Amino acid sequence: MLKIIAGKYKSRIINQPPKSTTRPTINRAREAIFSSIQFSVENKKFLDLFSGSSSFCLEALSRGAKLGVSIEKDHEAYLVSLENKSILGENNLCIFNTDAISYLNKIVNEKFDYIYLDPPYKIFNIINNCLEIIFSKKILNKDGIIIIETNKKTLELNNLSHYQMVKTKKYGNIYIYYLKYINNL
Repeated sequence: MLKIIAGKYKSRIINQPPKSTTRPTINRAREAIFSSIQFSVENKKFLDLFSGSSSFCLEALSRGAKLGVSIEKDHEAYLVSLENKSILGENNLCIFNTDAISYLNKIVNEKFDYIYLDPPYKIFNIINNCLEIIFSKKILNKDGIIIIETNKKTLELNNLSHYQMVKTKKYGNIYIYYLKYINNL
């Protein structure tokens, strides 16, 4: 069961896609992520590139974010995201049924304050591609944060030269990595 943790939708239950197609972020990890950024959520723009149910963006919007953009390639999960948007009546959530790379490649002059990367664990290498596009197109605001969720104890990325790791947290078998541009490019 997925539940919004805090804010205007606190305790509201949202639908989740079948576990055969997605792996939802556990409530405890999502709560910890938002606790770590709680004072900088209001009026910010959030992008979730592997959104599943859109719980990450819905949590952000519940806490006062200005905009949430959910990207989900799996059609069943996309439909669940649309249902969740409707259940909460959230107008500031944009949902796209496409893959992360295609979406990032189409962005023109759009910037986000928080970008969440939580791909299926078996395709972890897609994170490298996403980070390269995010950097080359300057999609992250200069003080923005990229949050990566994975089951990897060590974040093995091809090219971290554009980014600095600012924090790492562990929740059970889940590792959360926080990255920023080096020198706030």
